[in-house]
Amino acid sequence: MSQIESKVSQIRTLLGEHKLEQARVLTQRLAQAHPRDPRVATLAAMVMTQCNLPAQALHYATLAARLLPDHPQPRVDLGRLHSIAGDHAKAEAAYREALSLAPHDHAARAALGSLLFDRGRFHEALELCMREGALDPGLAGIAAGCYLRLVRPADASHALEMLLTQFPDDINAIIGAALVLNYRDDAAPADVFAAHRRVGEWFARRHPPQPVPYHPAPGPGQPVRVGILSPDLRQHSVAHFIEPLLRHHDPAAIRLTVYYTNRIEDHVTRRLKPLADAWRPADTLDDNHLAQAIYNDRTDVLVELSGLTHGHCLPVMQMRPAPIGATYIGYPNTTGLSSIAVRLVDSITDPPGAADTLATERLVRLDPCFLCYAPPSDAPEPAPRPEGSPLVLASFNAAQKISATTIRLWTRAVRAVPGCVLMLKSVNFEDAALRDDIRARFVAAGIEDHRILILPPREGVSGHLAAYHEVDIALDPTPYNGTTTTCEALWMGVPVVTLAGGVHAARVGSSLLSAAGLADLVTPDEDSFVRAVSALASDVERRRMLRGSLRGMVRTSPLCDGPAFARRFEAAMRSLTATAR
Repeated sequence: MSQIESKVSQIRTLLGEHKLEQARVLTQRLAQAHPRDPRVATLAAMVMTQCNLPAQALHYATLAARLLPDHPQPRVDLGRLHSIAGDHAKAEAAYREALSLAPHDHAARAALGSLLFDRGRFHEALELCMREGALDPGLAGIAAGCYLRLVRPADASHALEMLLTQFPDDINAIIGAALVLNYRDDAAPADVFAAHRRVGEWFARRHPPQPVPYHPAPGPGQPVRVGILSPDLRQHSVAHFIEPLLRHHDPAAIRLTVYYTNRIEDHVTRRLKPLADAWRPADTLDDNHLAQAIYNDRTDVLVELSGLTHGHCLPVMQMRPAPIGATYIGYPNTTGLSSIAVRLVDSITDPPGAADTLATERLVRLDPCFLCYAPPSDAPEPAPRPEGSPLVLASFNAAQKISATTIRLWTRAVRAVPGCVLMLKSVNFEDAALRDDIRARFVAAGIEDHRILILPPREGVSGHLAAYHEVDIALDPTPYNGTTTTCEALWMGVPVVTLAGGVHAARVGSSLLSAAGLADLVTPDEDSFVRAVSALASDVERRRMLRGSLRGMVRTSPLCDGPAFARRFEAAMRSLTATAR
C-alpha cells in the first residue's frame, strides 16, 4: 500500500468513527503534500462536506474536476456541492457537463433529474428518466416522484412497481409505493395498510430490534424526557404544529430535546431553538451516532415527525434508542414499523374501532384535536371581498391532492354556484404544462374554461396568504385533505368545506374544522358537500361575518390553544412511560 493509500484509509476510518476534526486536519495535510492528485482532491471535497465547510469542499471539488477533465463523476460531485450551496444554475451546468462527457452516466442523469425535480421542472426531469422512449428502471424512483407531482399517482405506482420488480429489496421504492397510495382514490384501505406493513417488514428483516438496557423510567415528580426528531423545524408545515408544544410545555412535566437532522436553518429554526430544553444539531451524525446520542440523553419517548416522507429517520427509530417510539404530525398514515409503538391522532381523524386495525402502532388520541396551530406572525389581516366581484371557490393545496374524485366533487360544487370561479394555486403550478393539464381535466369534467383560474405560487408567506383576499370559500381535497392550507384559509377569514372520508388522511379536515367551531362544514357525502358549498355561497351575510370574525374564533379555539394542547401532550407522555416498563 502506498503512502497516499495508507493516509486515505486512515482518513476514511476517522470518518467512520465520526472523528471529523482529526479527519479534516489529516486531509488538509495530505492535500498540501499532494496538490495534483485527483484522488486526494476528491477525498478532500467529501471530508470538507462532512465537516460542514462548504467553501473548502467546493474548492477541492473544483480542483478534482480540473484534474480529471474527461471524467463525469467529479462534475457530479461538484454539482451536488453547488446544489447544497443553493446555486442551482451552477449545479445544473455541472451535471450537464458530466452528461456531455458520458450521456448515459447513471449518476449524472440521476443527479440532474433530482435537481430538476426539486426545482419544479417535472416534465424535464421525467424526460431525463426515459431511454429510447421507455422508462429507465434505474431512474424509476425519480420518475415516480415526477408522476406524483404531475398528478398521475397511478403512473407513480406503476413506476415504483417496475423498480421493485428489478430491485425487490429497494427500501426507497418500498416506502414510495406505500406513500403514493395516500393520494390514490382507488386504493382500498386494506391494500394501503399492507403496503405500509411491507415497510416495517423490511426494517425488521434488515435491522432486527436488539435488546437495549434502558435507563430507569422517570419517577414521581421527575419530568418525562421527550425527544423530538425532525428535519423540518424550518419554514415548513411541521413547524407550525410543533411550535405550540415547544413554546407552552412545562419543563417540570416534560423535558423536550430536539434532534434537528437538517443543515438548513432559517428564521423559523432560530425562533424555535430557544423554546426547546435542549437542541441537538444532528445533520452530520450518521444513524448509529444519532441513535447513541438519543440514548445517552436518557430519552424516555422519542417522537419522530416525518413518517415515510423525505428526510425521515426510520433507521434510527428501528434501533429503538428510547423505550417508547412515537410518530406524529408529518405523515397521515401508519409507518408500518413495529419499533414505533405509538401514533398520536384524535377521535375524529381515527374513530376507535376500524382505525385501530389499520395501524401497526397503538393509536393515542389527543382529543379534541391532535394538532395545535401556530399562525404566521406576519399574516396580513383578512380583507373584505369587493362588492360585485364573482364568487371564488379555491384550493391552495398541493396539486397532487387533486384526485379524480376531487375533480368530480369540485366540478359539481362549481356547477351548483352559477357564475362562480374555481381558483387553484400550488407550488406544482410553476410547471406551465401541468397547469394546462389540470385545466383540461376540469374542462373535461364539465367546467367552462373561462371559470377556471390556475395560478403558480406567490412570493413569500405573506404573498401566499394575501391570495386568500381573492377567495370566498375554500374546498378541501379528498382522499388526502389539506392541513396547513386549511388552517391558513381559516386564519385569513375563509371558510373551508370538507368531505369526511374513511381514513386519517381523509378526516384531518373534519378534525380541524370541528376544533375551529365549523363542524357544520364537515359533510358526510358528496351530495352534502355540494349542498354545503351552495348554501354558503348563497349566505352572503354569514360569509361577511366569518371574514371579520373567523380569525378571532380560531385564535380562541382548541385549534390554537397552545397551553391546553401542551397539557394534553404532557399527560399522554406521562401515561406512556407509566405503562411501558
